[in-house]
Amino acid sequence: MSLEEKIASREARLGVVGLGYVGLPLAAEFSAAGFRVLGFDVAESKVAQVNAGESYVGDVPTGDLRAQVESGRLEATDLLHNDYVAW
Repeated sequence: MSLEEKIASREARLGVVGLGYVGLPLAAEFSAAGFRVLGFDVAESKVAQVNAGESYVGDVPTGDLRAQVESGRLEATDLLHNDYVAW
């Protein structure tokens, strides 16, 4: 299946590096649109908050974030505990 087909069918998995004031809303919107999203951040506190469904960005309501996390479409990990990260 081509990338274009995966995007159209929402089967593409997306990664967002940095879960700050730009990255978290971006990840949340992609997830709300039906994509599976993995967010990366160096701040363990942000990763923990996202995985708990707690927003720290005003543009992302906690209820919306929690719904995306509970659906399994949005999760976060820190960059520090990966063996290798390429970009």
